[in-house]
Amino acid sequence: MAKNYIEPSKEMLRYTCPHCNTISQMDRATHNFHNDLFNTNGGVGVRNLLTIHRCQCCGKKIIWVDNNYIYPDVVAEEANPDMPDSVKQLYNEAGLIYNKSPRAACALLRLAIDRLCNELGEIDKDINKNIGALVKKGLPQSVQKALDVVRVVGNKAVHPGQISFDVDDKGTAVMLMRLINIIVERMISEPNEIDALYQGLPESVKESIEKRDK
Repeated sequence: MAKNYIEPSKEMLRYTCPHCNTISQMDRATHNFHNDLFNTNGGVGVRNLLTIHRCQCCGKKIIWVDNNYIYPDVVAEEANPDMPDSVKQLYNEAGLIYNKSPRAACALLRLAIDRLCNELGEIDKDINKNIGALVKKGLPQSVQKALDVVRVVGNKAVHPGQISFDVDDKGTAVMLMRLINIIVERMISEPNEIDALYQGLPESVKESIEKRDK
């Protein structure tokens, strides 16, 4: 499940492997090397630190150069399995590029939120009104406030596809992914689970409930 995801970090030796998606122990190796590619004055090149982790579960490697995550591409948080396909496509694309281009990822994630609202039956052109309608249907108001912070709703909201340069960083992209999963969990997964529980009740119990609710 997405909520158990642990983001890869070169300082940690246990996290979710971006190759096998298993929370695994990591073996670590480091190596200092000189980068002379941009050395034009005949002096000593730049000294870099290569950090390589190897997943004990699948044996594949994760790489950093200094503090920069290099390999492989990694989604910050897996999409909720109940996420509509039209939304998941944008979500996964954003997840694969958020390390390299947070602004592009944020633009895709805002489009994903707009499309998710449409999938949930809210088709107003104003995303603020769509989110407000979802709050009336059970979405926590705190989610609406969080979306406002990252300029998805509210007076300073960017329109779908536009880029807000002052807030679109890696942290914003990760937050948007988390919020999209929360919306899917509350508005799709939980109702589906409750409906499945209800359908599993004996017919006599369901008839009693239906009579009570009339």
